[in-house]
Amino acid sequence: MNNEVVKLIVELRLVVGFLGEKSQHNWWGSNFIGATSEAFLAPVFSRTTMLARYHGVCESAMLVHDERIGVGANFHLYRLPDSVERAAAKEVASSDSKTLMNSVLASSEAALTRLSELSITKADKAEGPVVVGTYSDAGLEDMLQQSAGHYLSAFNGVYYCFPYMREAE
Repeated sequence: MNNEVVKLIVELRLVVGFLGEKSQHNWWGSNFIGATSEAFLAPVFSRTTMLARYHGVCESAMLVHDERIGVGANFHLYRLPDSVERAAAKEVASSDSKTLMNSVLASSEAALTRLSELSITKADKAEGPVVVGTYSDAGLEDMLQQSAGHYLSAFNGVYYCFPYMREAE
C-alpha cells in the first residue's frame, strides 16, 4: 500500500470525522476531535492522546456508516481491509497528526476547505449510501477523492451521504 494513500486515508478520516461530530454537523454523537476532548482524554491516554482521539472518532463514524450502508461485502472510509486499517493506525501513531489537528481541524471552515482540496470533483447531490466503485488497492486513492467530493457536497448541502466501495468478486 502506497504511503501517500495511507496518509490520505488518515487525513480524510480526521477531516470528515471532525465535520461529522456533534458540535459540527451532528452526523454522529461524539466529540473526540473537539477542543475539549484533549483535556478529557489526556489524563488517561497521556502519551497516546492523538491516537485515542483518532480511534474514537473513527469508531463513532464507522457505526453510523455501517448502520446506513450495512456490514458485509462493502468498504467505506471507516471500514477498510485489515491491512489498510493497520497501516492507517501505524501512520497516526508515528506521524505528526497533531499539526493537522491544530491547523485544519481548528474550525469547520478550515476543515471544509481542506476537504475541498482533497476531492477531485464536485459531486452531485446523492443522499444516503452512494457507490463510488469496486474496491482495489490500485484504485483506492481515486475512490477516496470521489468520496471526499460526496462528503463535501453533503456537508455544504446539509444532507447525509455515505460513499462506499463494493468488495471485488
